[in-house]
Amino acid sequence: MTNLINWNSFREFHHVTNQLSDLVYNGGRSLANKNESTENSVADWIPAVNITESESGYRIDSEIPGVDREDVKVTVEHGKLTIQGDRKFENSAENETLHRLECSEGTFLRNFRIPDDADPDSVKAGFKNGVLSVLIFKSESSKLKQIEVEIS
Repeated sequence: MTNLINWNSFREFHHVTNQLSDLVYNGGRSLANKNESTENSVADWIPAVNITESESGYRIDSEIPGVDREDVKVTVEHGKLTIQGDRKFENSAENETLHRLECSEGTFLRNFRIPDDADPDSVKAGFKNGVLSVLIFKSESSKLKQIEVEIS
């Protein structure tokens, strides 16, 4: 049987857009000066996310089932939130033949720009039932303040 290589166009597109946004984000400076291991690595798969906003802040929920909490790293640096990690699957038994592998495995990496009204020092993360939840609170100075107007 011929070996087939599963080409993932979304992974390639995500890699290119990450590189382009890094170029724009860094003002056109060379990517060679950046941390090669995190910034220029190609992820094996991309976890799905939901991003919501409330009055108090932002929430990013990322689906990463089958990943241990110890294999996930969340960092904030220079206005960018990075979620990265690794998902490993057990090898099939010696007497089993693998016919189909649809569940993604390997490294994953997602980058998000932190909004200007958010406080990067307030980031908190939690992990439950295969969902990583990252909370980024808004800074106090960005919250809407109502001023009462006196009529004379």
